Order: sequence, then C-alpha cells, then structure tokens
Amino acid sequence: GWLSFGGKHRFMDRSFQTPVTAIANQDNEQQTGYLNITRLAFFPVNVTAARQITVTPNTLATGSNNLVNSLQQGRVKKFDGTASGSLNIASLPRLGLNYSKGITDYNLLSRKDDRALYAANLDYSVPGSLPVLPRSLNLNYSLGRSKVNYDPGQLVIKDGLYDTEERTDSYGARLAFIPWNGSSFNPGYSLQTAREERAPISAPLLSERYTKSMQQTVDINSNLLIARWLNPSVNYSVTTMENNNLNITTVTLAQRSTFYAPGMIKAVTRTAQGGVSLTLSMNDLAPRNRLLRSLVLSSNYQIQDGDSWANVEKEYNTRTRLWLRDSMKPSSPFALRNSVTLRDTVNSTQRWQPFEGYSLKGPAAALNTLSLTNNFSNSVQRSEVTGTISKSVNRTFPDVILSLSQLETLVRARRWAQSATINLKYSRNTNEAKGVSLDTSGTYGTDLRFKLLNKVDTAASYNLRLSDRKDLRVNQRTQVTKHDDATLQGTFDYKKFRFTPKADYVSDKTKAALGVVTANTKTITPSLLIKSDFQLPKGLKLPFMKQAIIFTNRIVWTTTLSYAIKSSPITIAENNRLFSLNSSADYEAAKNLRLTFNLGLQRFWHKYLKQEEYVSYQAGSTLTFQF
Repeated sequence: GWLSFGGKHRFMDRSFQTPVTAIANQDNEQQTGYLNITRLAFFPVNVTAARQITVTPNTLATGSNNLVNSLQQGRVKKFDGTASGSLNIASLPRLGLNYSKGITDYNLLSRKDDRALYAANLDYSVPGSLPVLPRSLNLNYSLGRSKVNYDPGQLVIKDGLYDTEERTDSYGARLAFIPWNGSSFNPGYSLQTAREERAPISAPLLSERYTKSMQQTVDINSNLLIARWLNPSVNYSVTTMENNNLNITTVTLAQRSTFYAPGMIKAVTRTAQGGVSLTLSMNDLAPRNRLLRSLVLSSNYQIQDGDSWANVEKEYNTRTRLWLRDSMKPSSPFALRNSVTLRDTVNSTQRWQPFEGYSLKGPAAALNTLSLTNNFSNSVQRSEVTGTISKSVNRTFPDVILSLSQLETLVRARRWAQSATINLKYSRNTNEAKGVSLDTSGTYGTDLRFKLLNKVDTAASYNLRLSDRKDLRVNQRTQVTKHDDATLQGTFDYKKFRFTPKADYVSDKTKAALGVVTANTKTITPSLLIKSDFQLPKGLKLPFMKQAIIFTNRIVWTTTLSYAIKSSPITIAENNRLFSLNSSADYEAAKNLRLTFNLGLQRFWHKYLKQEEYVSYQAGSTLTFQF
C-alpha cells in the first residue's frame, strides 16, 4: 500500500489511581499519531506526533517518585514531533534525513521552551580498490536550536530570568582505507560546538553572545599486515571538552585579581588513550618445531593520559593539542592546570602446550594436555594534582597457571577417578608509591576436580596469600598478612534428589609493625545443598471443551543448610556459631502460572557475648501470572 497511519487518545484525571500508578494527583491527557509513507521504496518517510497536557496542583503531592519536577506545577502543554526519511537509490550514497520538534508551555511560569533538531547522515561504499581512496565513508551533521522565552507581562519577579537561544552544531566523519590486503586504516573525527545568546527579561536590549561548550574527538585505528606472522595493530583516541564559564567570575592569583564576563574563560578537560599490540605464534615462525609450535606470545603497550585546566582564555585553540604529553601553553597568567595523569602499561601473555605436538600414548598421554599460561604486567603512573607530584609502579610477574587434564591416566587411578583436572597457580604483585610505600603480595593456589567412582563430582581447592606493606620513608615493615582458604565438596544424585555436601575453611592473620598480632580469625563452615527438580504432568478436561488443559506441575525444591564456626583469640566479637537453613519451592502449574514458597531460619550463638544471641526466621510466598 501507499501508507499506514494510526493514533491514540488517552485521558486520566487525578482521581483515577491503581496499585501501580506512578504519578498521583495529576490530570493527564495524551494524543499520539503516526504516518508511514511506504509507496516510494527509494525514499520511505515516517512521521510521528504526540501532544500532552498535564495539570498538577502540587508537585510535592504526586507520590514517592522522581518523575515530576517543580517546573511541572500547574498546567503544562507539551508537543513532540519527528519526521525521518532515507534516500537509497542503487549505487548512489545513502542519505538519511531527520527532523524533530519539541514545544513545552509552562502556564504557571509564563515560560515556553522551543527546541528543534535537523540531522543528516550519509553512507557510501566507494567503488574500486585504489589504496588512496577510502573503501567506505560515513558523514553526519546535525543542527540543534533551543529557545527559552518568558512572557514579561505575566511575570511579577523578573530579576535573574533570561530569554535564551542556544545553537548546537555537530559534525562527524569516519573513513575506512585498505592500503593492501589484510591491512586497514580507519580515521574518525567528531566535533560539537554550542553557542548561546541571552538577554535579561528586565532589559531585553542588553543581550550577550558567547561560546558555551565544545567537544572534539579524534581517533584512529589500524593494523599493518607486514608478514603472515607479523601483523601489529595501532590505535589512538583523544577527546577534548571545553566548558565556558557562564557567570561573572573573579579570579585571584597571588596579589592580582581580575574579573571575567560570561564566556570569557573556559575549563578544559582532555583524555587520551592509545596502544600498540602484537601477537606472535611460533606455529607461523617454526611450524616443524613440535616443542615450540604451540607457543603464542601476545604483547601490548598502552598509554592512558588525562589533564584538567581552569581559567583558560576563550581564544586559546585546544583542537590542535592532540598529544597530552605536550602541555598546553595558554597566555593568561590566571590559567591553572588542576591535574594531569600519565599512565604507561606493558602487558605480555604467554601460552604454551609443550607436548601438544608429540601425540604421547599410554599413561603419558595426559601430558598432551599440559598447558602453561603466564602473564606479565607493568604499569607506571605519574600524576600531578594542584602541584603535588607522585609516581607509582604496579608490577605483576610471574602470574603462571599450570593445567593438566586426564590426571587419572598419568597416576594410574582410572578405577576410582575419571575426568580429573588439576590447576597449579602462582602470582606475585608489587605496588610501589615511589618514596612512600611498597605493597608486596604472593599468591599460591591449586584446585583438583574429578569424578569419584563415576558417581560423585568432587572438587577440592586451596589458596594461600602472603602480603606485606613497607613504609619507604622510614624503611620499616608496617603490616604482614596471611590468608589461606580451602574447600572440599562433592555432588551426587540419589533418586530424584541432588546432594552437595561441602566444607569451607578460611583463616586470616595480620601482624603490625612490631610483630604484634592485630587480627587472627578462623572460620569452618560445613554445609549441605539439596535440590530436586521433577514434573507431574496432568490434564484437566472442562465441559464444552474438546481438548484437556495440561498442567506441567513442575516443582523445583532447593534447601541449603550451613553451620559456620568462627573463632579468634584476638577479637572477642568473632567467637560465634551460626546455623542457617534456607529452603524454597518453585511450583510451576503451567507456563503462565508460578507459585514460590520460601522459608529461612537462623540461630546465632556467641561464646562470650550472650546478649548478642538470637533466633530469626522468615517465610513468604509469591504468586506470578505471566501474560
């Protein structure tokens, strides 16, 4: 057909309320409509319109919500409209056009807001394959106008009120080049500027014009396929934001002071990030070397920079300052750099399966699955905040994980263990604030998973973390901590039930500068999880119906019991026991009807503080209808 259209009218007065009414004590009338012209396949057009009138006697009596603000008190009339079209003709560029209009009239405030947005975007796939021409381009532009006008004849107090008109221009472009096969070069640019003109209601001839804000983003990403094994990638992006001061401001430096009119100075914030990454696979360099061919090295270098400036003169051009490590040089003596942060990070990950290429047989076949993963990370951050300079270095090395599957084959335990997998872990991290402090931590861990007697899914793990803190100003260790935890659990099925018994152990110990123990806590928690999921489908035949109504009658029942025993020779409050029971049953009668019951019980005992003991319980149910 040629077109489709429709509309809707809705009115709800302040006396109509339901249990889910979001806004109370408000009259609300709405009309909406749409028109879609589809006959012209090369240029379809869509139009929408919406009109709303609200009457709010008191914005403070509209319920506990954040949907109504003080501007909406009284009668508010609002109109919103949009129109969009897309021109698409064969191999010509695809052009999209959009227009939106919004008008809001506040009767009580004698204020009218009028905004309009014009937008266009163009997409084009360039024919041919010349390296100097982009393969595709995307261009966009939008113009936004926003006006706020008051009716001075209806206002009693005019001081501090302005008629304003704001214009926002947004530009954007993105190109995609392919210098040669396997390589890419993709630059992008976007710019948004906002300018404003305002005049006081009491003196409309004293108008002011100034730049309000600016935001620019320049980015580039590329990869260069130099050889099959050498394909580095590069990326860089920098965003500059300017916000002009819109009030009369007095700035003081030492014994000098000056004042600035609205729009004369601006605050500048810049952020940038970029990096270079490279992945080397030994399979590409030495495919015949069975020992090293599975080795993969992935490395990258990344920078993350940011700075913030205040009181920069409006004439200073920040658009060309794309490298943050070259400081801006405004001419105003009152310009101030509030902060700057420069961070350099190097990451490298190594993955290796040393026996993957040997196809070992027999008990040694498990070594075919042996894998080693290691990570190196070094991050250096330099910062300056209002003249205070600091530097920190965070380094992680090694961070290694050794994994081995089919362990039962290697240790000849296939009679009672199946699908056994073991992981061994070790990592060391240092975090140094230069000249201030040094934090060091080492973590050891292991976990083992297997199926016991082909019936019980068993898992065991242990972790140990040793850390200390050193004050470099006095060259003294100020804190030493030790944390270790262990877990053992098994899961098995009995009839329609699944049981998971589990035992957890956690220990934390802390020593202060002179070796004094300041914290020492141990917690042992045995627990049991019971779960069942079964169905009892049954049909119900009603009179005058040929087919019976089928009820799924699915029941999911989950119960958890735990008994936590906590002890500490240091802290009296941490000598207690806690028994917990939580149970829930989810009954699904049909696809759109669900009933849930839940029950909870806790009993708390304290070894010393008897007044802290308690018993708590809770029960509830939820009925859910789905439509």
